[in-house]
Amino acid sequence: MAMYDSEKVNMEINIGGQTVKLTVPFLKQEFVRDTETEIGSLFSSLRKKFPRKDERELLAMIIYQYASYYRELLGRHEEALRLARDCDERLDRIEV
Repeated sequence: MAMYDSEKVNMEINIGGQTVKLTVPFLKQEFVRDTETEIGSLFSSLRKKFPRKDERELLAMIIYQYASYYRELLGRHEEALRLARDCDERLDRIEV
């Protein structure tokens, strides 16, 4: 039986020494593993850069960084939507 995008799988990932259980669409497994790897790499990098900080502080720094990326992407998305609407309106005004 083939797995479809609507089918879910249970996964466990490790973030900063903490196990996180997830249920994700079958086709998103690689994305989840890649994200786990990226966060693990960032955690290791911050651990080396700030050896006196505990895991909670490091995780808070990671959360901030990813939230900042997310907010920036939202802003870019909103600007792209605005530009697309402007272009659409201009095209509508052009007489053929």
